[in-house]
Amino acid sequence: MDSTSQYLDRALVHFASTSPALRAGLLIILTWILLDITRKLFRKSPYAHLPGPPRKSQLGYLPELHSEESLFDFHYPMTEKYGHVSRLRGGFYGLQRDALYVTDPLALNSILIRNQQNFPESIEFSGLFGVIHHGNSLASVWGEHHKKQRKMMNPVFTAAFVSKLTPMFYKIAYQSRDTLAKAVQNSSDGIVDVLDHLTRTALELISQGGLGHSFNSFDRNSKEFTEFHEALKTVLPMSGRIFFVLPYLESWRKIRPDWLRKFFSSAVYYLPWPSMRKFKWGCDTMHPVCKKLFIEKKQMLREGTIDHSAMGGRDLATLLMRANSQAEEEDRMSDEDVVANMSSIVLGGQETTSGALTRLLCLIVNDLDLQQRLRDEINEAVKKNGEDLPYSELNALPLLDGVCREALRLFSPVTFVWRDTTEDCVVPLQFPIQGPDGSEVKELLITKGTPVYIGLSASNRSRAIWGPDVGEMKPERWMGKGLLESTGNGVKMPGIFSNIMTFLGGGRACPGMKFALLEIKLVLSILIPHFVFRSVPEEIDWRMGITVVPYVKGKEIKGPSAPMKIQLVILYHFEAMFSHGSQDPLN
Repeated sequence: MDSTSQYLDRALVHFASTSPALRAGLLIILTWILLDITRKLFRKSPYAHLPGPPRKSQLGYLPELHSEESLFDFHYPMTEKYGHVSRLRGGFYGLQRDALYVTDPLALNSILIRNQQNFPESIEFSGLFGVIHHGNSLASVWGEHHKKQRKMMNPVFTAAFVSKLTPMFYKIAYQSRDTLAKAVQNSSDGIVDVLDHLTRTALELISQGGLGHSFNSFDRNSKEFTEFHEALKTVLPMSGRIFFVLPYLESWRKIRPDWLRKFFSSAVYYLPWPSMRKFKWGCDTMHPVCKKLFIEKKQMLREGTIDHSAMGGRDLATLLMRANSQAEEEDRMSDEDVVANMSSIVLGGQETTSGALTRLLCLIVNDLDLQQRLRDEINEAVKKNGEDLPYSELNALPLLDGVCREALRLFSPVTFVWRDTTEDCVVPLQFPIQGPDGSEVKELLITKGTPVYIGLSASNRSRAIWGPDVGEMKPERWMGKGLLESTGNGVKMPGIFSNIMTFLGGGRACPGMKFALLEIKLVLSILIPHFVFRSVPEEIDWRMGITVVPYVKGKEIKGPSAPMKIQLVILYHFEAMFSHGSQDPLN
């Protein structure tokens, strides 16, 4: 106590001996800080009248929002529990602002389209993907910078171009089928980790179609695949575990000079924080691979030999580089930004597609009737059009299309995205809320500085929008009379795909939607006719990071996994013939 008192006495004496101007300046700064803290402590939330989940700690809403285990208890039921605009209570004794969790269709239209300039990507989001991709990719820029990149990227993802990748994709899908057949035959019980297999498939599809490069993903001895895949599957799950540092990553990227930032960046490997070290390793492993491919492509483009390369220059990255070289100088992306977008293409394409395919199979895994109906539809189309269904014919299969849409509605690979609010903005509401005075209101003032979380999964699961059967897997809702651009309740969502929010909407909508849908449908069209998929006794636990990932319950320490019991269709039917009426020849 005496030492503390002596220390304070010396500090006061030192303060008194400073110049009057310095003392005045320090007092002004201290007073401003105290007033700001006091104002935040005693301010009333503009959203106090809105319902929302209770705050579980003084850390506010962040821990629960980002928790790996919050998917089914927090996000999915948000709309049913608290409505289409919910209040997320801030923490830190009032120092953290309240946020909004929004699924209201008209409000989303305003946020994503009509007034999108007032709701830019959050600094957490842009900073995160800027660090992951070592540069300014489409995911980490805003405003004019984003418009220029989007203008350059849009032609790369058109249906006309994506359809040209179909022959390449079929070759990879056949590799996937044959590799899976060998895995099933080599397994004593027919159990195979479908996530691992579909991850290899998705990486090969996006690496060849997106980068013009093969990682030899189906070769279990491929060192290149093992290292790159390990980085891919590490980055996004670890991002969810370091959410407290996300607000500072954008500032981190701006540290100058570069050598100082790199010095501090290297020090991350010595932190006693395993998640941060793994995140850093994943980012540092992916970037050199994409940079090396960029340098090689740039050299081949300069020499005019790119059309004679293994992929024939038909990949997305080559098309992007060609378009960039032909653009006006003021519209041209830097080499760093092109590399960042190459990294973004492969990370976004692999992670979300493998997760979506795995989730879809988990949904139909015990519905043998649905599997057979899909099999019949695909086989009938192949009989009419040949083994490799053209792009247009593949998209014309109603049941396959309905299954894909319904799976993507029920389980969006990305659960939510978030926005900052740069100006006060009044947004209309499809579903009225109770105002501060208790009256019913059909609009809401979102004040400047409010974090806005857009619930992609929650909006896809709203009973008010989709009806009482919202939680059921019903492909028929997309077929025949059920096929509507809006739901039966006449509500129109601003999403770019089938009235669902999975691929977002507006200027920040997912540019690779057609690419992803082609991958999913094409792979299913090859696997479903050849295999029967069944569940295993272990429970699959889907956990949330930036994307949703499956784990075997009780074996999470072993990493993401989704085992299934698989049988060749020909053997399944053979056993059925001799099962004496058994309804389950697999058991």
